[in-house]
Amino acid sequence: MKNNSTLQAILDRSSIRGYMDTPLTEEEIATLKAAVLAAPTGMDKQAQRFLFITNKALIADIETTVIDSMKAQNAEVLLERMASRDYKVIYDAPLFVIVASDETNDGADTDAGIACQTLAIAAKSMGLDSVILGIPRMAFAFDKTLGERTKMPKGYRYGLGIAIGHRAMDKPPH
Repeated sequence: MKNNSTLQAILDRSSIRGYMDTPLTEEEIATLKAAVLAAPTGMDKQAQRFLFITNKALIADIETTVIDSMKAQNAEVLLERMASRDYKVIYDAPLFVIVASDETNDGADTDAGIACQTLAIAAKSMGLDSVILGIPRMAFAFDKTLGERTKMPKGYRYGLGIAIGHRAMDKPPH
């Protein structure tokens, strides 16, 4: 399997929790959109929508709302973990992709995972890095306006998300 770029991207990938302040190009974002639209879904339902968010203020609001939710729930263990990461949840990534799942789709969580893994491998193959994020779900449960502000379609919920950008830290793959 020498020279197999797909396998190399899988083997080289790790969860990166620190990004440079370098926006992705329109071509990079278009390529990621094309990749995730090619991700398979259970019974080919395609019951998900992909919200590509580059607005730094909106990303910061999501991040802050996650922390507010933790505080409201007295989630001390999570807060300690976030404190060790300077209360970063999306880690200054210039792109945050939300996989919005149709609330009536029984396979939504599986499909969201497949979509995020597809994005993670695509990003790595493009020289980008990523981290898959479930914890922002707390923000959407805590502040119902986030769905509207992120343009999440009615009848959809936060399934899973992925932060993507140019790494600002080193972390060896597993």
